[in-house]
Amino acid sequence: MSEAYVWAHYYDIKKYASIVEHRADDEDCTLESLLQDNAEVLEQCRKYGVEYTLIDGTYHGTYQADIGGGTE
Repeated sequence: MSEAYVWAHYYDIKKYASIVEHRADDEDCTLESLLQDNAEVLEQCRKYGVEYTLIDGTYHGTYQADIGGGTE
């Protein structure tokens, strides 16, 4: 996710976290930690040439269809 997307959709990300990541407790998921974790993952994808889907704007896909690669 782009930084702008995280800022704009933080509460939706938290709302659906248990669905996407099967987390029971995400109290430690703050806006700051999400931005940092997300930036680190994106950096690693770019560093090692791993394909990724960068969500920036309105997201209409399902997470199952988008797992496994993509582009910016």
